[in-house]
Amino acid sequence: MTPPAIPLGELPMGQSATVVRFPSRNGGRRYVEMGLIPGARVRAIRVAPLGDPVEFAVMGSRISIRRADADAILVRVEDQ
Repeated sequence: MTPPAIPLGELPMGQSATVVRFPSRNGGRRYVEMGLIPGARVRAIRVAPLGDPVEFAVMGSRISIRRADADAILVRVEDQ
């Protein structure tokens, strides 16, 4: 059974996941440029002191995105 997809913004720190879907309108190109494409592995690194933005490791880079933007991206959590 495949685990359900969750918003990237809800990914626990240190946990890895695979991108399932991202919004194609209003900034879809930006997600592609950051490497947040379907099938990409992403890992939650840390949260800024006030809770926003969130830092992720993706495709050998570290990116920081607002939690609201991260919530628009669906990921499937990987087994530990």
